[in-house]
Amino acid sequence: MTDQLKLVITRKGLDECIGAKSKGIKAELKWVSAGDRAYTPNPDQTALQNEVQRVEFGEYKDGAGATLQATAKFSGPQEYPIKELGFWLASGTLFGVISAPNTTLNYKPKDGHCIQPITLDLSALPSNTVTVVVGTENLNILIDEEFTKMAIAQVDTMHRQIKQEFRLLDLEKKHA
Repeated sequence: MTDQLKLVITRKGLDECIGAKSKGIKAELKWVSAGDRAYTPNPDQTALQNEVQRVEFGEYKDGAGATLQATAKFSGPQEYPIKELGFWLASGTLFGVISAPNTTLNYKPKDGHCIQPITLDLSALPSNTVTVVVGTENLNILIDEEFTKMAIAQVDTMHRQIKQEFRLLDLEKKHA
């Protein structure tokens, strides 16, 4: 994200995160909403300027330091430019907003899908304050490193099995 596209955490979102931390729990991010207005977000916001669609998170993982990487999949018949993103806590509180004047973040095509990658800088919050609730449609696109390791292990196992099979065939030929 460029400097102008930083997450603006709302005052109510911050208060709820601090309250959760004092109770020994984490605030749960549950939804991402997209709207078609571009502007400078305000910490006193309680809604997007023009929310078009709201979906559950499709995937997330903790990033380096105080960052969080996530994705959301916007689907359906609507067609609109994504110019504002809102992040909602499970309580329904608007946690934060990403938007900037004259900036389109992505585009949701008619009757199509838009996968929106998200990186949230949570360094303005107390540590270990937020977790993400992933919806039923898990996109699994942020676990590429884990898939790569699994694929390497599987190919290595298959290679050893093939070598063993060739050794067995050689032994059978010698004893036949």
